[in-house]
Amino acid sequence: MTALMKDSARTRAYDRIRAGILNGEFPAGSFIEEAQACAMAEVSRTPVREALNRLAAEGFLDMLPRRGAMVRHVTAQELVDLYEARKLIEGHAATVICEAGQGAPAEMRRLAVAMEAMPVSDALGHVELNGEFHAVMMAHCRNQILVRMSETMSASVTRIGFSAFSIDQDRKAVIDREHRALIDAMDAGDAARARDILKVHLEAPAHILAKLPR
Repeated sequence: MTALMKDSARTRAYDRIRAGILNGEFPAGSFIEEAQACAMAEVSRTPVREALNRLAAEGFLDMLPRRGAMVRHVTAQELVDLYEARKLIEGHAATVICEAGQGAPAEMRRLAVAMEAMPVSDALGHVELNGEFHAVMMAHCRNQILVRMSETMSASVTRIGFSAFSIDQDRKAVIDREHRALIDAMDAGDAARARDILKVHLEAPAHILAKLPR
């Protein structure tokens, strides 16, 4: 097997298992059998094992001795901790963009429009575009250490964001409005306003926390 074929098999296994976790095909607390994953992704055991190890490193799975790969629950505290960390680094990024006086990055506007047009039924698509929206903002923070910190959280942002969005899809309209308000604040160069919007935007809603395990 060529290196390209190995990479393709590895990627296919990762993408298929990750999608299965996010769409509930592999619910939290369940175990992913290697044979089942091989059949689903149409690959051999080696790419599946590599995919499972990667997903464990990203926080999607717990690898339990003699038991296998168990899908992790998203907990209320995990959501709170993630949002608190994001408030700190994204607040800094928004401030830097505002102080530059060049307005919000054009890519943020494009992603905001794409999110508004996306049907609420496409939860994964919405969550992934949302992650891109915030990643673009972080990319303009002029601090590579903070950019790397944000990148290390990207898998958690997707996993936890998907769980939160699945609990309350009506929040899509709220998220869209807050994204627009953030862009407007950046265009106006109003750093204080941008930080205030992010503080609200990244506040874990009580009704969602109540439905997550403690």
